[in-house]
Amino acid sequence: MSRPVLFRIPASTANLGAGFDALSLALGRYLRISIQPSEEMQLEAAGVDAALIPTTEDNLICRVAAAAAKRRGRTLPPYHLKIENEIPLARGMGSSAAAIIAGITCYEALAGDWLSEQELYRCAFEFENHPDNLAAALCGNLISAAVADDGTVLVSRLTIPGKIAAVVVIPSFELSTEKARAVLPESYSRKDAVYNIQRSALTIAALTTGNWALIREAMRDRIHQPYRAKLIPGLEEILALEIKGLLGVALSGAGPTVFAFADPKRSSEIGNALTATFAKNGVDATAHLLDIDTTGRLIEKP
Repeated sequence: MSRPVLFRIPASTANLGAGFDALSLALGRYLRISIQPSEEMQLEAAGVDAALIPTTEDNLICRVAAAAAKRRGRTLPPYHLKIENEIPLARGMGSSAAAIIAGITCYEALAGDWLSEQELYRCAFEFENHPDNLAAALCGNLISAAVADDGTVLVSRLTIPGKIAAVVVIPSFELSTEKARAVLPESYSRKDAVYNIQRSALTIAALTTGNWALIREAMRDRIHQPYRAKLIPGLEEILALEIKGLLGVALSGAGPTVFAFADPKRSSEIGNALTATFAKNGVDATAHLLDIDTTGRLIEKP
């Protein structure tokens, strides 16, 4: 490897309302990485939340790379890792999934051992067993994902036709996935399960056919959002908003970020309305209009 391997991994929003642990969408915010062998370990971090990113071997990217090497029976050389981050940490935008895919990619680049998709997921599952975010980070676009009984990850990469805006509103506080998971019940009623199954299927139909009128109802949920609302001031009010141009709104992943599909002509207005609702509930937040990433992991090999 005579020069650094450069690559980027996209952010993602998971669940899309009713598609709990099954649906995700890759977004145009990126974790950008440069890696090459070095005489000694060197880590640099810049960008969003850089002060929170460890620059030691305890960094998640390094831990994943080391685990992948151990799994494959390889030993990695010391390396120089540069991180340029655009994905807020612990905000429900797939920062962990991006770091995990980045760590495996670092292993692949250093070892010259490019994994099959299934082996990549097996390595990733040592750190996170949610195929939706992992698949969005790897493949891009709209993802429907499941895990078979034998552990095989089944992924369908789908395309959203036509013009639709993706708006994310990011609160100023963090919410760990572990804390957000802890408030969920152990079981659900058949009524609530059927409710979500119907809307999860409807979400795929609406987005892949361009039937935007269905999105609002399709993104309603009874599995996770009602329980996580107590952790996120203003979420209940946001989910109930009726604004012209707001096609559908949901908690992004485990939160606290909120994700919305909007009419492109009214995306700024929607972002302002969501941030104003957070502000009314004592939460500072910023709105961002993001592209839908259609590439996934993008590697520039030496």
